[in-house]
Amino acid sequence: MKLSSGRQYLTTTPKRWLCALLALHLLYALLFIFRSSFVLDGERFFCLVDDAMVSMRYARNLALGHGWLWNPGEAPVEGYTNPLWCLVMAFVHLLPVPLSKTSLIIQLLGELCLLANLFIIFHISSRFVSPAFALVCVALVAFYYPLNNWALQGMEVGAMAVGTSLACYLLLRCQEERRYRVLCFVPTSVAMALRLDGIVGHLTTLALGLSVCWKEKRRILFWGGLTLVLVVGGETLFRKWYYGDWLPNTYYLKMTGFPALLRMTRGAFQAAKFWGMLLLPVVVAFVILLATAPDAWRRYWHEKRQRILILAAFVTSQTAYSIYVGGDAWEGVTGANRFIAPAMPLAFVLFTAIFELIYRNAKVRRKRLCIGLVLVTFGFYANSYYGWKSLSQLFLLVPPPYHEDNVRNVALARWLDAVTTSEARIAIDYAGTAPYFLERKMIDLLGKSDRHVARLPAHRGMLGLPAYREFYPGHLKWDYAYSIGQLQPDVVCAMWRRSIGDAPRYLAGAYLETDFRGVSVYFRKDSAAIKWSTIHQPLSEVPAR
Repeated sequence: MKLSSGRQYLTTTPKRWLCALLALHLLYALLFIFRSSFVLDGERFFCLVDDAMVSMRYARNLALGHGWLWNPGEAPVEGYTNPLWCLVMAFVHLLPVPLSKTSLIIQLLGELCLLANLFIIFHISSRFVSPAFALVCVALVAFYYPLNNWALQGMEVGAMAVGTSLACYLLLRCQEERRYRVLCFVPTSVAMALRLDGIVGHLTTLALGLSVCWKEKRRILFWGGLTLVLVVGGETLFRKWYYGDWLPNTYYLKMTGFPALLRMTRGAFQAAKFWGMLLLPVVVAFVILLATAPDAWRRYWHEKRQRILILAAFVTSQTAYSIYVGGDAWEGVTGANRFIAPAMPLAFVLFTAIFELIYRNAKVRRKRLCIGLVLVTFGFYANSYYGWKSLSQLFLLVPPPYHEDNVRNVALARWLDAVTTSEARIAIDYAGTAPYFLERKMIDLLGKSDRHVARLPAHRGMLGLPAYREFYPGHLKWDYAYSIGQLQPDVVCAMWRRSIGDAPRYLAGAYLETDFRGVSVYFRKDSAAIKWSTIHQPLSEVPAR
């Protein structure tokens, strides 16, 4: 089977089909963004997932000249995980845009990243499949919900996907030309600036470069090492100078205080669960291919082996990293987590190649119709990790994940703004959305922006899960004796109720409790920072427990 090169692909395939796919994706993204928004008190709000809103608070304070920190006037703590993306957010806050619309700009930037990634996948897939199947691959990627969800909800996942795909494309060019391109390290360097764990893709690119062009090993090692030292070393020196730590506060929060082996078993469990479901039809298709056309597969493997291994290396390395860190805190959202999702477009290229080989060698009537139905079914299957719930999200029949949380948290912020003075200190566990819309000194109960809490041992046995699954990144550390008993916040907001622990010991007698949309809110009785006359909901003293 003769496959067209990237340049031939552009001339032999109608560009209008690719443009139509990109336009369709843009329309889909705009509908997604609109569905994620909501109206509160007559104003439409656009909001990102809570983790992204943590970065938005840092970005806003930086843009306002308070410094790159969570609380103005306090010692800086690096509670974000995405330095370059956070800087982009800071530039957005320099625009004359109200707070209710700043997230919209970030969401649109996420869509630009997704469109750029589709264009790159268009070129990559042309090196593995025919023009028609390359468009099919682009369509599968375009409507893969987990990737769309993370990118359009403000995470840097879309930008990381661009970096991964572009590095892969440049490596494929190197493999074709038998000459290494230093440009391969540009997208991975940007990825490392976006997130420190972009180093995984960088090292993968370095290793693949050596395998593709071993004769240029000195040049590859020099430029790969130099970019690694400049980016990671530069970030590390800045972090030590500005924040006083060699590693981000989130590293201590998630990677310390819990047995490493149990952390990785949880990551392995989640990865096996995800790939086990997704790969089931692919494995079946591959077995059919080997049974019906083994010679076709052998020829294809002989011709494309090195290219296949390049794509597989990126997917494998991202999965291995996800296992190492214990997976994501949000495994139960869409399927592919934030670490695996950026490499999923490359996996779809490999899946599409298997389906095309079956199509080329199938001896059935109306095979175009048959393979079309198979691909459409696979597209739905890949997006049905949680069954009908996932398909409802895919077709935008329901709002995106965390929509209800965002509505509640913005409403909570507006209410707390009305019932407290600017001197109030508020402790909270959802550290993103509400703090972003509330100009108050905040206390992060779960430690993302608190150096003391982040370095504590993780609590064990709180989730009622087996030991190999109980690791929950970023949500197993708290110290109420410190956050409530010692810091004495004027208000305590408890949404993540599993971490209630011994909090009542420090709330009883000193705080009055009320409920706001399912959130337990506690007001310190002797606080002068609370406008008691403006609180309309009934208050009751917190009972001893």
